[in-house]
Amino acid sequence: MNQSKIGKFICSLRKEKGMTQADLAEKMGVSINAVSKWERGLNLPDASIMQNLCEVLGITLNELFAGERLNENSVVTQSEKNLLSLLKMNYAGRKRNRLLAVILSIVLVIAVVLTGRWILIKKGYLPDDQLKYTQVYIADYSNVKGNVDVDKFGKISVDYDIGANRYGNAVFKDPKKAIKRLKINNAAGIKAVQNEYHLSSLNMFNFRIYGTYGWQITNGTEEEKEQAAFITQFMDIYENSFDSETVQSANVIAEKTDSRKNGNRQLITDTYGNQFTIGYINGIYWINGSNYHPKNDQLKIFLI
Repeated sequence: MNQSKIGKFICSLRKEKGMTQADLAEKMGVSINAVSKWERGLNLPDASIMQNLCEVLGITLNELFAGERLNENSVVTQSEKNLLSLLKMNYAGRKRNRLLAVILSIVLVIAVVLTGRWILIKKGYLPDDQLKYTQVYIADYSNVKGNVDVDKFGKISVDYDIGANRYGNAVFKDPKKAIKRLKINNAAGIKAVQNEYHLSSLNMFNFRIYGTYGWQITNGTEEEKEQAAFITQFMDIYENSFDSETVQSANVIAEKTDSRKNGNRQLITDTYGNQFTIGYINGIYWINGSNYHPKNDQLKIFLI
């Protein structure tokens, strides 16, 4: 089926009938642009108006598809050709539609995955590439913060190798390997924390809670308590690879003489310049309405 030939045929018939493109467009209920595309061979008329078009132009459907007038002897032959062309067009159309559907599905899946990953990163449930290891961790060097005992972690396992991120915070060079190693080496301690505080299994959504309670367990063997305490030390570093608009880690120094007076509240500015209200009631720190247990004189704030 030759669209260019059909277009020229429509144009010729229109002129024979003394019609302009606007006249034909009005009769067919389409735009002048649509008629122009027919005559230039860019598009075929829609199937729903082909019969009406043929009546207006004084031709048969076979002649329309042939792009020329037919005599009686060639009608049957041309009909077979037209049918074959239509079948080919229909098959090609279905093939294109299937391909388009597959492409759209792939694009949709990719979009959902990327969006979901972005949300999990911003919520602090997946490591943020902006906070990954970029420099060596040496206390007081460059913008490095804190005084983490890198050798202590390194002696336990190479999976605990520590560096610093772009902001100078201590981070594991490979957080995935580090958390995997923790689950293997400290399985007993993790189980002890889980049982005492009725937590679900350690996962990306609750690892901060394990860090909060690890050093506080009172039940279990000495080895389990030691492993649980290490979980807190581990999470102090592990969390630095995560970030979000609502989850930021900041070190705050709480004065014993002021903040540990029962019922006292104090406004404290963290190392990022953010201000938080800290209260102390019955052995529990209250930070902007959320309670966290103190760890010596240093309090780790998580805005969850």
